[in-house]
Amino acid sequence: MTTTAKGTLDVSDWVETSLAESDGQAKQAGAHSQGAFTGDLEGSGRADWLLTYPVEGPAHFVGTQRFEGKLGGRSGSFVLQLRGTFDATGAHVQWDVVPGSGAGELTGLSGSGGYENADYTLEFSLS
Repeated sequence: MTTTAKGTLDVSDWVETSLAESDGQAKQAGAHSQGAFTGDLEGSGRADWLLTYPVEGPAHFVGTQRFEGKLGGRSGSFVLQLRGTFDATGAHVQWDVVPGSGAGELTGLSGSGGYENADYTLEFSLS
């Protein structure tokens, strides 16, 4: 059975480092941040990002987000694989639970979803 989790994600403590930058070319950067989840996901965790800033257009990124806390009253942790863009309207992110990353009462977790700016959804099931 699939369940939908909803809530908000507050990204803080953003630290970004340039990896490659040349005039007229896309900039590449790495970053890490902290995420605080409220709603059906209650907890926090570190995210690590690889970003590309094209000369024109939105930034593109991939990364991982660790979650430690509670999902639907069950305690544990898992890792999300992230991909998305950032433009003038904010962050547009899709994510998937990394297979086999669930621990504690979240062992066997699978799912996908994402967030627009701060509002997230996660369609998930536990086996």
